[in-house]
Amino acid sequence: MRAITSSALRGLAAVLLTAALSLGPVRAAAADPLIHTVQPGENLFRIGLRYGVSWQVIMQANGLADTYIYVGQQLIIPAAGDAVPAPAPAPADPQPASAPASASSTYIVQPGDTLFRIATRYGLTWAEVAAANGLANPSLIYAGQALVIPAGGTAVAVSQPAPVGGSSGKRILVDLSEQHLYAYDGDQLVYSFVASTGAYGMETRPGHYAVQNKIPNAYGGNWNIWMPNWLGIYWAGYLQNGIHALPILPGGGRLWDGYLGTPVSYGCVILGINEAQWLYDWAEVGTPVDIQD
Repeated sequence: MRAITSSALRGLAAVLLTAALSLGPVRAAAADPLIHTVQPGENLFRIGLRYGVSWQVIMQANGLADTYIYVGQQLIIPAAGDAVPAPAPAPADPQPASAPASASSTYIVQPGDTLFRIATRYGLTWAEVAAANGLANPSLIYAGQALVIPAGGTAVAVSQPAPVGGSSGKRILVDLSEQHLYAYDGDQLVYSFVASTGAYGMETRPGHYAVQNKIPNAYGGNWNIWMPNWLGIYWAGYLQNGIHALPILPGGGRLWDGYLGTPVSYGCVILGINEAQWLYDWAEVGTPVDIQD
């Protein structure tokens, strides 16, 4: 066998180095996409926080038209670097100096305001306003709070619902189209809460009712759940529907946590934990309850 000289080895190494440089950096093979299975009580905002990705990016990656997700749904979770930025708009002709139309504005929450009504006033969805302000719970806003109104919001006049069936005494109004509960003392709006009513096929029934009973912690045997701050309002067969806090599951979790504002219940009107406690302490047996479409 013929011996390879050191000069020949140096030449071969040079050839290999030149070839490697010409190929450029080699990208590692793409890993399988990360898949998240939606669990009870989760929403896009919370899932995004868990993975360090915005909920808007998750919506885009999964082709979602809105923020609605369901238990068991499988979502693609893109890596932070996989987010595709929206294309920059074409430069417009120079205009006279003025405040940009797309600039965000600030709104000061007034007594009786809800995120739904504030968003409607500016032609936005409550989810857009919640995202702009980092609100995990859209029902937790307070008078005097400064909220950022995202670009594109234009104020329009919005009328406030009037109490149904009279102007004296305590009265509860549940608006199904808004997924919202209002409580009045005479003409005065006392409470205004985001709510969740019955899901498709188990819709909360419109009508004129009254609080029939108050139970600090009612038990739902059909579903093995506890329903704190129960206000019974009407019977649906052998079951009574009522107003209560987010139900407590056997493991201690809260059923439908994160879904307030969406029809998800078995027919009852669901409120946040603090909101249900406040309403329970305020309402009396016999307090009228009006449920409207």
